[in-house]
Amino acid sequence: MTRSIRRHYSVNGASHDVDLALEKGRLHGHVDGRAVDADARVVRTFPTGAEVVVVHDGGRARAIVRRDGDVVHVAVRGRVFRLAVLAARQEADAAVAEGTELFVASPMTGVVRQVAAEPGKTFAAGQTLVVVEAMKMEFAVEAPRSVVVDEVRAKPGDRVDIAQVLVTFRGDAK
Repeated sequence: MTRSIRRHYSVNGASHDVDLALEKGRLHGHVDGRAVDADARVVRTFPTGAEVVVVHDGGRARAIVRRDGDVVHVAVRGRVFRLAVLAARQEADAAVAEGTELFVASPMTGVVRQVAAEPGKTFAAGQTLVVVEAMKMEFAVEAPRSVVVDEVRAKPGDRVDIAQVLVTFRGDAK
């Protein structure tokens, strides 16, 4: 599943054109016409934003991104940037805008023991998608709502990190 933004922002009185996509662990696109290409991973999400780790030009940064109406706050490396939306969103996934997860991630570092999820298969809210084990404890990763599976990114026996995306969704099941 691709997450993308295409907006015009104002930061400290200057206008910026942002066209970025996060797809399979890569952040790519353009900011003010300059190419952006980096490894990126969503560590955790919350109703108004996410915590993201970006590796770019040999450096690593952890950022907290939070949306408050038409303002996006980005906290990174001890600084907070306030991005005011100048133009309405041209492309957006409505589910992301509403804070609905388009994936489930591993709740802990461990080993995948069972995978019930299959691309195209529908799961009801609460049904087990994947089981992860760590130190003899198993954790069932469940569907957050009724969903259709898009991609399964783990198989039994795989070692996974905490917050690693395990299953992505096409959207809600009808």
